[in-house]
Amino acid sequence: MMTDRRLIAVVDDDTDLLTAFGRVLRAGGFEPVLYRSAEEFLASPPARPVHCLVVDVKLGGMSGLDLQRQLSAEGSTVPIVVMTAFESARIRDEAYRLGCAGVLDKQADIDEFLALIRSF
Repeated sequence: MMTDRRLIAVVDDDTDLLTAFGRVLRAGGFEPVLYRSAEEFLASPPARPVHCLVVDVKLGGMSGLDLQRQLSAEGSTVPIVVMTAFESARIRDEAYRLGCAGVLDKQADIDEFLALIRSF
């Protein structure tokens, strides 16, 4: 089935949060594709171009920042939003240094989250 909804990839190892992100994105007019790890995302990338990648910092294997590093090294220009429950100046600075488009706390307001995604 063809869709004109923008594809948003989400990487988070917390299944409940991953499901919640999927629901919020669908309600916001996007088509989410959900991954439980950075490795899963790299092994099975979406079949069509991703409008934005939302990635958790702390994952079970490769971290969200490591994924951002690898994608950047590969020349990816997909906007990346880094989500974290453990926000610190060090994480924020590193994420922006690596070229992320935004850093949000996992407790961020849904409207703030969707507004950032829509800004790309």
